[in-house]
Amino acid sequence: MTRLPVIAALTILLAGPVFAQSQSFDLMLGNRQLGTLSFDGTGSNVRLLSRLDNTPLGVADGTFEATSRASGGTVTYLGQNRGSKTRDISITRESGTVTAVSVTPADDMTDLSDIEKVPAGTLNTAEVFGVLANGTTCPNPVVMYDGRRVVQLATTAMDTTGDTVTCQLSYRVTAGKGHLSPFNFKSLAMTATYTASALSQVTVSAGGFNVQMVRQ
Repeated sequence: MTRLPVIAALTILLAGPVFAQSQSFDLMLGNRQLGTLSFDGTGSNVRLLSRLDNTPLGVADGTFEATSRASGGTVTYLGQNRGSKTRDISITRESGTVTAVSVTPADDMTDLSDIEKVPAGTLNTAEVFGVLANGTTCPNPVVMYDGRRVVQLATTAMDTTGDTVTCQLSYRVTAGKGHLSPFNFKSLAMTATYTASALSQVTVSAGGFNVQMVRQ
């Protein structure tokens, strides 16, 4: 669960753009802190780093780094997994259409690593995390492409109590491989909480596990 793209998932340092103030979160499984996540940037110029160093038996320890960089109408993305699994994914998008994808090792490619099968109008993993992290309330629907699958993220319910907004979200793989082989989860429940117009917590639920991302 800790390698899902909404928390997990996600970099090399960007040159050029000035980032917004860095945001830091603890990654939790119950009372156990699994690691940390940091994020900065806005729009298509964003970066994130999740670091897991206390997963049960160390089975999922490692890092996921992701960077998105915009130049004119071109957006380039690089995602790097380092740990029990090593994987590099790069994506190039031109004017809203994915024009190039590279997945290393090649065995990790899926049918959706073929650019001809990727719908127009998708965002990369780092950009979608930024929609949540930089938002002030429940997000509008977005479609994410991570080089191996297409995912739709949408708000299904919203509750406001005082200065706290709680968003029930649907995370659904609409094309390509599910998450966490051999389980291949294609549908996840998510809850995002905004306190005083800032993201304070995200909970991801699947397979009987709840992983939380809590603002430091």
